[in-house]
This record gives sequence, structure tokens and C-alpha cells, in this order.
Amino acid sequence: MLNKSTEKELKRLTAITRIHQSIGTNLQVKEIARILVRELIGIVDCNGCAFLLIKDNNSTILAERDFSKTFGKLKFDVEAPAVNHILQTRETISTGDILNSTFASYLPKGSSIQSLLCIPIIVNNEVHGIIHLDSLKKNAFNKEDIELTRLLAKEVAIAIERAILFSEIWDISIRDGLTESFNRRKFDVDIVAEIAIAQQHQKSLSLMMIDIDWFKKYNDFHGHPKGDAILKKVTTTLIYNVRPSDRVYRYGGDEFSVLLPATILDKARLVAKRLQQAIKLEKFNGERESQPGGKLTISIGVATFPSDAKQQDELVEAADSALYKAKNSGKNMVFLYSDTG
Repeated sequence: MLNKSTEKELKRLTAITRIHQSIGTNLQVKEIARILVRELIGIVDCNGCAFLLIKDNNSTILAERDFSKTFGKLKFDVEAPAVNHILQTRETISTGDILNSTFASYLPKGSSIQSLLCIPIIVNNEVHGIIHLDSLKKNAFNKEDIELTRLLAKEVAIAIERAILFSEIWDISIRDGLTESFNRRKFDVDIVAEIAIAQQHQKSLSLMMIDIDWFKKYNDFHGHPKGDAILKKVTTTLIYNVRPSDRVYRYGGDEFSVLLPATILDKARLVAKRLQQAIKLEKFNGERESQPGGKLTISIGVATFPSDAKQQDELVEAADSALYKAKNSGKNMVFLYSDTG
């Protein structure tokens, strides 16, 4: 028969092993947070537990248990006193009598919390998260609790570092190196997914294929470095003038594609006209010297699922056919696949 001390230690070791195995290969920080909070609640005597992610000067509660009951009404951004303290010092907040400590102001008015433990998760010398524990009891957290939570913070830091690295590698794999828009690989994946969603919800999906008119002429006249600058600026203009739900891709060379989820043909035509006008109003370096009419323009072909095509290859072919018609009808035009006859 194990005594209480041995049983508690065995419980801690088992939890550590379980956490290590659970997050060892996990690249989803939210899932890591959920696992950590669940396990900590089981082995540490606390009333509230939370995992806060710090990213881009914002603090987000990824997982919590009874944390929102006390702190939910507070704005937990990087200016929140406890968060700001940890960001500035990278040190643990630990007190068993918070109302009589320097951290008293960190609590909301009327709070009954007595003990507070906030441990930073540090990756590459920067705070990327905070493990929060609180209790209604005084001196609730002993030395073993603090050491355990610090150990877990280090374990999570390794997992977050790995997740960040994976995210960066993934981002590189789906982004165009020059324009930083999504690339052809990402397009090929997304169009399959978006058609499946459109089928499931019985919605339309529109696709625009876009080509810069006389781009070779511009490149030949000004050289490739200035041509690259044009591609970047056109990309920025396109992204700025589509809706948040739409996605812009560099399809190849000076050709772009735009996926417009839940968009019927008539609405897609309006978006295409807006993009055409946005490019027309934009000023591009060197356009007066090299481009016909002294203005850089784009041609756009539009097709819609399911009215114009039933699968992804057919949709791309239909939008390409409409683009070909726009290019061969004088350029600087928008053509719908249904207009191509």
C-alpha cells in the first residue's frame, strides 16, 4: 500500500510522462495547451488554470479551466499588469498571499484568490506564453508544484519552438518567393477543398484568372528587376481589393488566380471589374514609357462552379478560356466563360 506522499509523487511522474508523450510530436499549440491544462488540473490543487499564448503583442487564452470566472471580464492583452510584468521581467509570479503582496493590483476587484502562480514559457529568450494557476487558499502551491509547472513550461517551450519552425517551413512551402502571395501548390490544394465545401453547402465558387497585359514588353524595356517590382505591386493591389474570404495566388509568371468562395457569377464579375479599375488607377513605375496607351493593365477571365464546371480541372480550364478571350479581344477586359460562346 503506497503512502500519500509516494502516491502523489507517482501521480506527478505519470502526468509528466503522459504530457511528454502527448505533446512530443504535436505541432498544434492549441492542442498542446488543452493537454497541459487538463493534466495540471489533475495534479495541482488549484481553482483556476489557463494557458495564455503571447504572439504579435497580443495575449490569447488557448485553454482554461475556471479561469474566466475570475478573469474573463478583464482585457488580457500585453498591457494587462500580470502579462506586462512577465513580458518585461521574464520572471515567475509566485505568491501565497497575493492581497498582501506587490501583485495585489493584478487581481480584479472582489476576487477571492489568495495564491497565484504565473510561469512564462520562453522560446529563444522571448516570452511566448504563460501558464497560470490560482487558488482560493493561502500558500496553496508548494515547491514541488512550482518546480513541476516550470518543468512543464520548458517542455511546452520546446514544443512551441518546433511548432513555430514547422509553421515557418509550411509558410515558405505555400508562398510565392517573390510576391509573398499564395503559390500554385497552395492553389491546387485549395481549389479541391473549396469545391468540396461548395458541393456540401450547395454554394457557388468563382475563379478568376488574371494576366498582366504586355508584361513581356515591360520586362524587355525596363529589365527583370523592375518587372519583379511590378509583380509585387500588382499582387499588393489585388490582395487589397478583394474580400477577406477571397484568396490571391501567383499562378505562374505574370498570371494570377483568385478563388472567391460562396460567390455567384454576377458578384464575381463585380469583383473582377473592381480589380481591373484598381490596377488602372494605380501608378506603376515606367508604364508611360513601355506600355501601350502609357498604362499598365490586366485582363481577367471568370468562371463559376457549378454552372460553368463540375470539377477543379474544368473550372480552371473555363476561367483560362475566358482569360484567353479577354486577351484576344483587345486586352484590359473582363470576360465571363459564359460569354465565350
